[in-house]
Amino acid sequence: MEGHDVKRAILVLAGVLVALPVAAHHNASAHYRIGESMTIAGVVTEFRAVNPHARIYFDAVNAEGVTESWMAEGDSFINLRRVGWTIDQLEPGDRIEIVGHPSRDGSNLVEWTSIVVDAGAELGGGNGQVEERRRYLERRLAAYRAERGRSAP
Repeated sequence: MEGHDVKRAILVLAGVLVALPVAAHHNASAHYRIGESMTIAGVVTEFRAVNPHARIYFDAVNAEGVTESWMAEGDSFINLRRVGWTIDQLEPGDRIEIVGHPSRDGSNLVEWTSIVVDAGAELGGGNGQVEERRRYLERRLAAYRAERGRSAP
């Protein structure tokens, strides 16, 4: 290979490596009806603190009184940890109410935007948790300013 061919091959390889993470992530609107919202109550059977999306498996009783298995998908556990979630945030038997976006194909899937636990506490952690990230950044900025003896502008 000549010098310019090697450079071209390196540039192509670098471009592919940079593009891989982008290609690996999916747009939520491909799987969920983002313009719609639903609320569903159920009992947690399993909480999986995983990436790229944390998952909650739960049972919910439908309108006919039949128990159905559901799965709710949220943000990555890395992001959830940043806003205070723990690996045992939800345990089997916890009663929850989920607000989120229904699946496009009508299956028992929901992309959660918020969760209320039986005790009445609201948990965020939904995919794209803009408000939680804003509060996190404000806390970090306030701590940074306090550490340097500065006040907010």
